[in-house]
Amino acid sequence: MTTSTQIQSYETTTTPSAAPRSSAVTARRTLLVAAPVLAAAFTIVGAVGDPAAGINGSEMIKIYIENPSPLQWKSTGYHWAYAFWILPAFLGAGLVRGKGAWLANVAALLAFAGMVTLPGMLITDWYASAIGHEFGLEGTQAVESYMESTMWGVPGFGIAAMAGFVIGVPLSVIALIRARLVRWWTLLAVIVPLAALFASQGAVWGGLICAAGLLVWAYSLRGAVSRSIAG
Repeated sequence: MTTSTQIQSYETTTTPSAAPRSSAVTARRTLLVAAPVLAAAFTIVGAVGDPAAGINGSEMIKIYIENPSPLQWKSTGYHWAYAFWILPAFLGAGLVRGKGAWLANVAALLAFAGMVTLPGMLITDWYASAIGHEFGLEGTQAVESYMESTMWGVPGFGIAAMAGFVIGVPLSVIALIRARLVRWWTLLAVIVPLAALFASQGAVWGGLICAAGLLVWAYSLRGAVSRSIAG
């Protein structure tokens, strides 16, 4: 009688918790697939909002100084684009078991480094614009020159950001390929957007290519989630 009561008590206390755990895992997997879609949307926001799209150097800074309102759309868009762009490399590690697992771990660590640095660095656009508004283009350039020449933390953040974005993201896809969760062409879906982003210097055409690749990546991740569940 005591044993039966204990079994009933155990079932009563553990069964209700199964559903919340299942829904929580489903939400996590949904976020994994949705992240590249959100990255695509925010990339378009950033590219369209950028008042100096396709321009670099002093001319870009000058335009940012003169156009603080659209600049906020550009920086906000890319801030969230980068965050959601890198997120699958972090969350996707949980799908990889066996072959490719350690590669996925390394990718997740690099992704973490990128997520906590790259998105936040977009705020420097606003500081550059504000400093230029108060002290002119020369003031902005002087501040940037001083930071680059005296502060080792600035390039340190840059290295961490690029390691997570340029290395961590493709590495996570390679781990998924080794685990047979995605096809080889998924790697192109992340490399081509990266190349387009840098080659276009933020131009709208580059943003459109990025968005297309990110959507393909989301489609591939959806299949990876299904194969992971089935396996």
